[in-house]
Amino acid sequence: MMRCVQKNRATRKALGIFLAGLGMAGVYAEAFAHGESIRGGGAGSINTMGAQIRTEAGIGLRWDQRNYERFSDQQMVGFRNQGEDVHMHSQEDVAFLSFGFPVNKNMDMTILAQYNRFQGFVDNGDEYATQCFGLENGLPTQNAQNPTCLSKTKTSQGLGDTLVLGRYRFYERNDHQIAALFGAILPTGTIRILTDNGDIIGTHNQPGSGAITAQGGLAYTAHLTDKISVDADIIARVPTLGAKQFRAGRSIQADVAVSYGHRDGFLVPALELNAISNESDIEGDEVKKNSGGSVIYLSPGITMHLKDKGSVYATVMYPIYQKLGGISNNEAWRFSLGWGYGFGK
Repeated sequence: MMRCVQKNRATRKALGIFLAGLGMAGVYAEAFAHGESIRGGGAGSINTMGAQIRTEAGIGLRWDQRNYERFSDQQMVGFRNQGEDVHMHSQEDVAFLSFGFPVNKNMDMTILAQYNRFQGFVDNGDEYATQCFGLENGLPTQNAQNPTCLSKTKTSQGLGDTLVLGRYRFYERNDHQIAALFGAILPTGTIRILTDNGDIIGTHNQPGSGAITAQGGLAYTAHLTDKISVDADIIARVPTLGAKQFRAGRSIQADVAVSYGHRDGFLVPALELNAISNESDIEGDEVKKNSGGSVIYLSPGITMHLKDKGSVYATVMYPIYQKLGGISNNEAWRFSLGWGYGFGK
């Protein structure tokens, strides 16, 4: 029985959208189970969305890096001897290109494309590893303790899925705004990357998912004072069946951020809390026991406005709480660096 295991079972898909809530011209991205950035929305980093609608079209570039703790080769061999099919990777890099535009005064849209790169992939249960270890009644016999039987792949990279996300502001009074969130993740990403040994790489480490994911929720923005702003959101995602009969678990995410300073000021620091909860994944008709869970991140960041040249921003995300399902590696930290430009400037 194959049990899919990956670095962080609680982070799901990498989605991206403009970080309008904090006045940053960046993108929002939810993390995805097994450390993928594209699979559900998130992969790269997590940032809070607000309800303040864009007033001009703009573009954004962003780079995210996620780093994970790792199992040793001996641990991976030990898992195989226990009948556990485990795979993982050590680092994920994601490059985002986004385009956002207003539809009317109460609605905007964002389209985001991404390129995903996983590094340090190790699998103890693909075809190469299985043949090397040798199996009898599903358990390893010959070469049972041989770490060279692990299947290792330096990189798995390619185009990820495309996000289309909209916001419709239905409430605005004084300094308070509320918007509905809607959209989908479209299966435009690569799903046929091979390992260094020529086997098809696990679905959790393909750049794309092969699934359509519907998403919806609410966003909120408030100006507490002339300099202090609060943004929050809650968003749910429901994926269809994807590549190789894999269905990612449904997820829900809640974020809140406080920023200080005038939104068009030179420096705008912010502090966020980001929480994600995921159901277990399903492959075929089997519920993957080593998946699902919950994570809470503390995410300090800062935006620097460059007047007519747009703005740049950086965010560091630290997981302060992780409760992951089964055999899973904790995420260590994330880092994001981005640039955004509005055409109306």
